[in-house]
Amino acid sequence: MLRVSPSRSRIASIENGAITRRNPLSLSRLRLWKQAAISVRGKPDWLFIKLHCHGMDPTQHDVVLGKPMRDFLRELVDGAAHRDENLHFVSAREMVNIMLAACDGREGNPREYRDYRFKRLRATSPERTLDVASAVVKR
Repeated sequence: MLRVSPSRSRIASIENGAITRRNPLSLSRLRLWKQAAISVRGKPDWLFIKLHCHGMDPTQHDVVLGKPMRDFLRELVDGAAHRDENLHFVSAREMVNIMLAACDGREGNPREYRDYRFKRLRATSPERTLDVASAVVKR
């Protein structure tokens, strides 16, 4: 989706869902993400908005973990009812599960489908964590 940069008139950019100092979170960006209407066919009421950031990059720390993030989340959550939204903060695994449930025609609250097909791995010990990690990367 193209957007005109608020800081530079007449310059278009591609909205990619990145959270960076140059692309801080805002309710105007939320409107663009909602306009994209990413959903599963037959389930247009469940919109999927995937954002990404690099939290380990020290140059992005303030945007990802600081006041801009707290302010945006406060606006997002506090205004959800006014915007007629039900928000669900999910991991990538949970989002895939909710999408699969939508593909299968499931109804109700998307929250019910966080573990629909792919279950969360639970390590019982540091040794077990290493076993799971190495099992994932072995070919």
